[in-house]
Amino acid sequence: MRNILRGLLQAYGSSSMKRYVWNSEFSHGRWDCLDRTPGDCVYPYVEKYPNRGSILDLGCGSGSTGNELSGTTYQDYTGVGISDVALENAKKRTEENRRADKNRYFQSDIFSYVPTQPHDVILFRDSIYYVPPRKIKAMLDRYSKYLKKGAVFIVRMWNGSDKYKPTADIIESNFDVVDRYLSDEPKAVVIVFSAGVSARARACRGEAAYRRDRGKSLNNEA
Repeated sequence: MRNILRGLLQAYGSSSMKRYVWNSEFSHGRWDCLDRTPGDCVYPYVEKYPNRGSILDLGCGSGSTGNELSGTTYQDYTGVGISDVALENAKKRTEENRRADKNRYFQSDIFSYVPTQPHDVILFRDSIYYVPPRKIKAMLDRYSKYLKKGAVFIVRMWNGSDKYKPTADIIESNFDVVDRYLSDEPKAVVIVFSAGVSARARACRGEAAYRRDRGKSLNNEA
C-alpha cells in the first residue's frame, strides 16, 4: 500500500510534493544503488547517437549518466531532476570528474521542464514511469520540438514484468522506432526512436484514408 501511494504521489502529485518525496528518498539512501552504474545497457546507445553533440537527460538523479558516459562522445550535457539533494550530488561528482565545463544541471519536474536549446539526444533513463501514461505522448510531442534534425529520444525501462508494456506500446504506436534492445542483466529494455510517425501509425492512417476514399467513391457511384 505504501509503494502504491508513493507511486501515485510521484506521478500525479504537485511539483512541490514530488520534490519533497524525492528529496526524502535520496536523503535516506533509498537510491544509493544508482550512484555507480558503470557499463549500464543504455550507455552504448547514449554514446552512439549524440554525434558528439548535445544530450538532455530528463530525470538525471545523482548524475550517474553524465559522469559515467565517455566524455569524448558529447559536447554538452544537461541533467534535469526534481530533487535538490540528488542534484547537489550530481554537481559534486561532476566537479570531481572535471566535467563542469560540459555538464550542467537544472531543478525541475521533467514533465514541465522547458529546454533552452535543441539536443541530439533526449534521454529518459528509468524516469518515464513517473509521467501519467495518458500524458506521455503529449509530453514527447512537446519535447520533439527540441530535437535537432536526425536526433532521437532514448528511453530505458525496467523489463522484469509487463507492468511497463503499455508505456512501450505508446512509444511504438506513435513514434518511429530506430533501435530496440532487451537486456537480460539487468532486466531492462532500451528504445531509441525519432519524432517521426511509426510504421504502425502510418498503416492505420493509410487504412483509414482508404476507407474514407472508398466511401466517397461508393457514394459517387450511387
